[in-house]
Amino acid sequence: MSAILLPYTRGCFVCGADNPHGLRLRFRVENGEICADFHPDMRHEGYRGIIHGGVIASALDETMFWAAAYPNRRFHVSVQLEVRYEKKVEVGRGYLLVARVAESQRRMCSTSAELRSLDGEVCASAKGRFFPMKREDVPLQHEDFFPDPHVLSPVEFFRAG
Repeated sequence: MSAILLPYTRGCFVCGADNPHGLRLRFRVENGEICADFHPDMRHEGYRGIIHGGVIASALDETMFWAAAYPNRRFHVSVQLEVRYEKKVEVGRGYLLVARVAESQRRMCSTSAELRSLDGEVCASAKGRFFPMKREDVPLQHEDFFPDPHVLSPVEFFRAG
């Protein structure tokens, strides 16, 4: 089964295509999990050569957001984020973000995620809780999404839910 590529916006720090300081991550569904390749650079460092923990937390949070959002095609807001930093994340190296739903209830979704080196070592892990939003409360319009014919369009995303 091939990966399903998820929509992304123009301005988001994590996925925004037009954000010059952002991470520009592209999320996909693979084997029931949300994944993204992560290639941080020197714009994202805290200590020299080491990626800032806040950037790592943002990447993990957004990956878990998609884990919560995709199954029911409903956007969520983060209400709790717990991150554990296990190994340094270095500038110029490649990593993989992976997230999944741990538990889903009508009013809350619990998720977990990992940031892994390309050889599979866990560099950081996270747990999150997400509250589902009503569609009319999502502060995004169709034009906020980057038009990419290779990804699931926002219209298709919400129609499937």
